[in-house]
Amino acid sequence: MSATIEHIVIRRPRSQVYAYMDDVAKEKEWQPSLVEASQTPDGPTRPGTRKHYVSEFLGRRIENTYQATAVDPERRVVYETTRGSTLDGTLEITWDDHDADATRVTLTMDGRPTGVLRFVPRAMLDDAWRRQLRATLDRLKERLEVGA
Repeated sequence: MSATIEHIVIRRPRSQVYAYMDDVAKEKEWQPSLVEASQTPDGPTRPGTRKHYVSEFLGRRIENTYQATAVDPERRVVYETTRGSTLDGTLEITWDDHDADATRVTLTMDGRPTGVLRFVPRAMLDDAWRRQLRATLDRLKERLEVGA
């Protein structure tokens, strides 16, 4: 899989967008394919924080654990998958002020499928992943702008 980058502008201050996205209990609200999410340890994300996800992707149940490797609260978080995940990759999330009351959120996923996903053609994976990131960001915007 080549790097996939998607972004969106949300009409909420960066601190609110970050706080919402950093709350593992709220992730199912804005991640459409997410079935389960947990975090160790509890609390704000910091280097070493692990987030375990169970999702439905391309009709398959997949499990990934991401460990935070770089954290600059309200600006940037980098996660790397751990051994045993369905994807061997890196996820970077950045939050930038767009204007006085808006935040630009950028998701960058770069990885290589493992497990059951390694049998799916690369072009199909890239397209599905891009659609997944787009749906995630669209739902995030909806929840924060309309649902707030």
